[in-house]
Amino acid sequence: MSALGSYQDHIGLWQNELAAWMPDEFFDVHVHLSPPEVIGPISAERRKEGLTAFTRFTWEEAVAWYSDLFGGKKIAGLIAFPLPMREVRLEAANEYTVGLMHRDPRVKGFILADPKDARKTIRQFDEALRTGARFSGVKPYYDLLGKSNYESTMPEFIPEELLEFMNGQRLVMMLHTSGIGVGDPENQAYLKSAAARYPRIKIILAHMGRYVKIEQFFAFMASDVMDCCPSIFLESSYVGRPEVYQKVLARKELWPRLLFGTDLPWGLWMGHEGRKPDDGPPTWNAYHTVKAIKDAIDGLHLEHEEAERLKKRIFLENAQALFGSTI
Repeated sequence: MSALGSYQDHIGLWQNELAAWMPDEFFDVHVHLSPPEVIGPISAERRKEGLTAFTRFTWEEAVAWYSDLFGGKKIAGLIAFPLPMREVRLEAANEYTVGLMHRDPRVKGFILADPKDARKTIRQFDEALRTGARFSGVKPYYDLLGKSNYESTMPEFIPEELLEFMNGQRLVMMLHTSGIGVGDPENQAYLKSAAARYPRIKIILAHMGRYVKIEQFFAFMASDVMDCCPSIFLESSYVGRPEVYQKVLARKELWPRLLFGTDLPWGLWMGHEGRKPDDGPPTWNAYHTVKAIKDAIDGLHLEHEEAERLKKRIFLENAQALFGSTI
């Protein structure tokens, strides 16, 4: 594994503030797990891209990192899927996830989908089912098309045949939106259409739906997508600005649809969104996600019991409820 060193939380964000605040149990809905042998050769040019910074992240490494990051907290569950770069050997990578599902019931495995061959993905889903392992969801991803996020559209990497299968199986989709993200009216229209046509698919919008500028997220929240699509959820990984969570938590009806995720191993990168040069040295991105959620909840000025209940929902219960009717 590359891109990680022996960095420490030198500003004490976890020890001084977050450890006592974060609930004792958590469910991480965004984790990439792959052994090195399922990743093919990566060209020198491709290695310049952040997506290829990690060429492995195994279950054992994840458990060790969880212990370092969130010491004293219990992992109640996690959504796991392979590293999603085009160099991945899809079948082998998904087989590793199947092995993890057999190994630990906390692992809710998502199959990494072939954007060019939905039937291949469905066949591997069925093969896993015959072994007694049922994928809980699907992870489609733009890079498997062989082009950038800004050159691709969601219909390109999410075949209709796959959507029909997912709807029939009541699966969950972890969606990394294309282009500039949820601020794009075309993406909003796609989400509304997909949710209406396939209402039994629960759609998790990774990274709070993605946006290039925070105003784009605000534009999404000003749209009617979250109102008319109860099957759409928001996932927190890599979002370190309290204003984003404040916009969601200001609407109590959306509290059950906010999920905690880390995007490990990328959540182990240092730095945080919106950081200014005079903020001092950065720390792990995953901590800034937790910190931003904390600041947003604190800003609600809730009674203690209600604040504790909301924390438990975001970090644990919303994710558990997500799978209540799908597995």
